[in-house]
Amino acid sequence: MENQLFSVNDGRSIEWKIFKQHRLGKLHSAIPFDKYEAAIPYKRSRTGPEPWFDLQGGIALQILKAYYNGISDAKLIEQLNYNPMLQLFCGIRIPLGQHIKDAGVVSRWRMRIGEFLKDEKILRLLQLCNVSAWKDDLEDTKINLADATCYESHVRYPTDVKLLWDCVTYLHKQMKIICKYACIKMPRSKFNDQKKKQLSFQKSRKRSYKMRQARKRSLLHLLKKFLDDLPRIISAMMIKESQSLLKCSISNNFFTRIGTIKKVYKQQQFHFNNPDSKIKDRIVSLAKPYLRPIVRGKETKRVEFGIKVHEMQIGGINFIEHWDFNAFHEGIRMKKTIWLHHFLFKSKVLFFGGDQLYANNVNRKYCSKHTIQTCFAPKGRSPIDLAIKTQKRQVRQALGKERATRLEGSFGNKKNHYSLETIKARTLATELAWVFFGNLTANAVAIIKKREPPSKKAA
Repeated sequence: MENQLFSVNDGRSIEWKIFKQHRLGKLHSAIPFDKYEAAIPYKRSRTGPEPWFDLQGGIALQILKAYYNGISDAKLIEQLNYNPMLQLFCGIRIPLGQHIKDAGVVSRWRMRIGEFLKDEKILRLLQLCNVSAWKDDLEDTKINLADATCYESHVRYPTDVKLLWDCVTYLHKQMKIICKYACIKMPRSKFNDQKKKQLSFQKSRKRSYKMRQARKRSLLHLLKKFLDDLPRIISAMMIKESQSLLKCSISNNFFTRIGTIKKVYKQQQFHFNNPDSKIKDRIVSLAKPYLRPIVRGKETKRVEFGIKVHEMQIGGINFIEHWDFNAFHEGIRMKKTIWLHHFLFKSKVLFFGGDQLYANNVNRKYCSKHTIQTCFAPKGRSPIDLAIKTQKRQVRQALGKERATRLEGSFGNKKNHYSLETIKARTLATELAWVFFGNLTANAVAIIKKREPPSKKAA
């Protein structure tokens, strides 16, 4: 697009020089966009108008979203329309008098890229691109620090009553739409009575065990009635659609949501009849059925709901080793962490830092076999040589301090400053993209600080 903000004779050289001195220009130079484009197998659709953003622009939008902590998609597009630095960061120039009206372009690119991030091979390739671009800026690349954290999803604290009521209200709303379209009567139910009882239950300050059980019993009964009436209503809708060209205006993910509701009903009915039994893959949110309760054992927050990410830190830069919405034990992933270190840096790990979850006998034998020094508390007899004993103790203390301060501190930094405190994504793919780009942006800012001259660092 033709530039109208800068009067330059030689293309965009002058504005590009200004951009390079800007903080966004420094951030842009630290991120290997070209390598990302080669690693992600994205193909643009040939139909439709010419898009504003290519793949690099879509990646840049997600980085800006994480960089400006807490900014909404609509606010980001509004800033992009009037800020030439943001436009150059995304690789576009918007002529005067024009602007981007579609605020949903940010979320669509987040979903497209998140679909690729479901494949761990793509995640490995993208992190390999980071290493190739940042390797000269990293120090102590033979030291590996590992730990896991949970990036919480933006969801209200789930309870059985809330979950069942969400299922009931969703079914009731969709059934009313279908019945109106099919010109049939809505099945009789106690929904209005249950709505009043639910409101009274929510207003009560003390909810005893008997009150909760009574609510669950009533909601389970109503939910079963809706599920039994649903096939007849759907068949009437199909007949109506076959007779007319119009389609019923139900939500696009209606049948997927019905499958989730059926699974919720089975789990909750089983839990109601067997309260002491554990439920495998328990659904805690109707809108996000992929979420699972992750017990963290913290004093202030025993259970978290989000994605658990196992990260390793090398030279002050964090890399994602494994992520999953189901809880997993990070202590058994030490070998895979060291393998990923070899894959990314093509070098041997000499030092490994981790908490006591990693200090099992299998990991100890593996570290002894490959001469890897750790911060684990020693077992067995101590060495006779006092100098060797002192040296090993100093190494353990240094590794433990680095892990407890630098690595765990990076988790808090990303949550507080890079939009990872609560992830406000709606799907699994967008949640993966949210975490990845928050981590990437924090790493890129750290690389910028490493590249600054010593005088600026001291200032």
